[in-house]
Amino acid sequence: MDKEKLNRRQYLALNWESTIHFLGNFLAPAMELERDFIRPPGAGEELEFLTSCTRCSKCQEICPEQSIRLFALSDGAKLVNTPYMNLNESPCTFCMKCVEVCPTEALNLSDYQKCPYLGTVKVEKYSCLAYKQVMCDYCVRACPVNGAIRLEDGVPVVSKELCTGCGICITNCIAEGGALKVLQKEHS
Repeated sequence: MDKEKLNRRQYLALNWESTIHFLGNFLAPAMELERDFIRPPGAGEELEFLTSCTRCSKCQEICPEQSIRLFALSDGAKLVNTPYMNLNESPCTFCMKCVEVCPTEALNLSDYQKCPYLGTVKVEKYSCLAYKQVMCDYCVRACPVNGAIRLEDGVPVVSKELCTGCGICITNCIAEGGALKVLQKEHS
């Protein structure tokens, strides 16, 4: 029987992946499922994602917008080297390259199709120029989803049903310090 020999790097990678899966399944009942961060498209349920993600960083490396970041050890052992979105600094264009490159399908199209959004934009009224009686509609014009942000009585209103949380409006906001922020949406 001719078995394929593994080099040291392949052996360590295989064992790291197995260890992550084991720990994810073993520690699953004790894991806190609440999160205040946003995962990349197709991440699905947090516990399932944590047990599937091998922390390979391929999603971060391929992201053309550089909106995917990795958690550090200081963020907690269960999150270390897992991806999150930094949409308040870099938007997501939903190119889905992160999903395509994921070797374990921790990011996958079926989860994305069940939940095709990342979050919802919130308008910070104290920073928004329109709330200060300045004519401004940069966020409305920048939004790629028709009707997700509209002006009502001269101020921006975000549709929670239409907003994908991509963050494109944020990068186009001209208010000092920005007047928009992406908040996590609840998965159903």
